Amino acid sequence: MSIQQHFITGLLCTTLLLGLTTTQAAETKVRELEWEELIPAEWMPDSELVFKYNNGEIGDEDPRIVALKKKMAQLEKLAPVNETLNGLRVKIPGFVVPLEGDGSKVTEFLLVPYHGACVHVPPPPPNQLIHVRSKPTTRKLMETVSVTGTMKVIKTKNKIAETGYTLHADRIEAYE
Repeated sequence: MSIQQHFITGLLCTTLLLGLTTTQAAETKVRELEWEELIPAEWMPDSELVFKYNNGEIGDEDPRIVALKKKMAQLEKLAPVNETLNGLRVKIPGFVVPLEGDGSKVTEFLLVPYHGACVHVPPPPPNQLIHVRSKPTTRKLMETVSVTGTMKVIKTKNKIAETGYTLHADRIEAYE
């Protein structure tokens, strides 16, 4: 083989390896989520308005607050999900509510946004609940964790609540 052929072969191998590395990096990219992102942006309330209301600058009778409360009541009923999250690799913190397991290891649980959710009635709306499926893991009720895996916009219903999302976890770690 000539020097030129070695060079071309080496260049092709390097290009191929770089392509694989770039593809692997793209596949392993994880989007860190906040719970608000589970609600479509068009359903999110005006944060400035909420701030003014919470600080007493605007009262219950203000037409904007009346409309916001009506919208929030509708949000509770409809619980719209964020379709753009379907199929993404994500990482999200939350609290564990075990569903399936053998007493010491859990294989399915609800990931909830705040301590006590689903333990006390009523549960949060489906767009604020994630059904997590994983390999057996040792997790306790209301343990704070970060879950990494593939998010699916799939509604499920169990004896505790209805969820708007399913997360196939490949990593569950203590939240720090």
